[in-house]
Amino acid sequence: MDSHMKNRHHAELVVMGNQRRGTLGDRLYGQFIELTGRCVNGGIFDPGSPRARPDGVRADVLEALKEQRPGFVRYPGGCATAYFKWQDLVGPVAERPRARLFRGHGGQAQSTAFGIPEAWSLCRELGAELYLCVNANTQSPEDAANLVEYLNSTQPTPYADLRRTHGREEPYGVKLFGLGNEIYGDWQPGQKTAAQYADWCAEAIRQMKAVDPSIRISVNGLGRPDPEWDRTVMFRLVGLADMLSMHNYFGRPCFEDLMAASRVCEKHFRSAEQILDEAMDIPLGTHSRAHRELGGLPAVQRRPGLAFDEWNLWYRSRHGAPRDVEEVYHYADALALASLMHVILRHADSVDLANVSLAVNTLAPIMTDGERMVRQTTWYAHKLIRDTHDRGRVLESLADAPVFKAKHERFFCGIVDVEKAKDETLPTLEHFDDIPALDALASVSADGRTLRLSLVQKLPDRPLDVALDLHGLAPAGDTMTVRRLARDGDLWVENTLDQPNRVRIETTTEPLTTRFTLPPASLTVLEMPV
Repeated sequence: MDSHMKNRHHAELVVMGNQRRGTLGDRLYGQFIELTGRCVNGGIFDPGSPRARPDGVRADVLEALKEQRPGFVRYPGGCATAYFKWQDLVGPVAERPRARLFRGHGGQAQSTAFGIPEAWSLCRELGAELYLCVNANTQSPEDAANLVEYLNSTQPTPYADLRRTHGREEPYGVKLFGLGNEIYGDWQPGQKTAAQYADWCAEAIRQMKAVDPSIRISVNGLGRPDPEWDRTVMFRLVGLADMLSMHNYFGRPCFEDLMAASRVCEKHFRSAEQILDEAMDIPLGTHSRAHRELGGLPAVQRRPGLAFDEWNLWYRSRHGAPRDVEEVYHYADALALASLMHVILRHADSVDLANVSLAVNTLAPIMTDGERMVRQTTWYAHKLIRDTHDRGRVLESLADAPVFKAKHERFFCGIVDVEKAKDETLPTLEHFDDIPALDALASVSADGRTLRLSLVQKLPDRPLDVALDLHGLAPAGDTMTVRRLARDGDLWVENTLDQPNRVRIETTTEPLTTRFTLPPASLTVLEMPV
């Protein structure tokens, strides 16, 4: 064997066309705009910019968001939720408080000019739903129900009439609500214990759904750091809450470790799904804690879903005004983000909605200054996965590929500087000996005629030869569409305002084949007729 062959690795990818998993849909591809940093104010809403429309929305930013085709937009937080009464974000702008002080992240005041009506209008332009986060921290369950009345009621009631005095007769029809944000944490006002929070939510959900039974509501989960929080909340709210929310951020400044982020994410999902399975034993009376803690058993119409409504890569930038956590993403980050999206889509049978955090400037795929806008590297990875696995079903697949060693924090632990990353003894680290070099996701289109494969090749220094083995599917054409995340530079190249196109998407039409070579450290998408 010559030296060229010794430097190559080989993998087999088996796709089982008859074993179909979750259904793909728009709610798996949400965005998130928060009244923090320069996400809304100074980002998407920037009246002083020459790129702004008369309503203050940046036309260039809006176009970049439209290209990502979000299924919904989460607003106004995030942590900002705890600082805003909903009543301050409606009505004529001149009658709203000028700003609220966001004390948690550098004490930066946030204008209320881009409020709930403006967020709703933005969603209409994007073809998205509004996912409204309710202040469960410092407002009451009755406030939450009054918000639903304001937004959705057709009755001659006080808050529906308040909406009418604000110039809108027709209801907004908002159907997605989240109750608070990370309310278990001491980094925002109104921290609650799991029991306190569950009691608050039980009352709020009953009142909110008495106004509009068609709404869907998520409640805060904590996940792997404290599964007992999730058990307490879900055991109390099964039959009431529709979704359990979960958050996590990932990333390390070493390429191999960065590629292990998806493994940690996978464990996070499995932990949350176990909690939901336990909660579903409650109405059956089969869980050991059911009668002891709850007495009577609730009626449950459907298994609660997961709302992965805050996730992204975050391991470099810090909080602080004015450019709060403005992470600059590299090509390697884009590969990690694609791999994280694979995890979400593999769990599409459990995930009701998911959104990357955030949309503009703050931990965002879009960065701006007063006059310019750039699509970061992660914008292109997100678009590739979004456009590829749009509608249809996820297929079961199995990759037999080389493995490598890596490590990653068990859950989000804050900033990971380069020196800290060298310490392999930290108790927060999880060590892996078996990270596969190939991370593949397969799906079939809604009409069953197109097989879509997205392939993250995680070896940084050598190509990977892949043999594709199809079961229950047969190629039905001569060509396939190939799209790649292309780069000018090394693994840490970035798109900047001055050099915005160093990472991009390139598309070709190539002869259909079931044997192909993936370049080192690459994201490749194949679409073939079957």
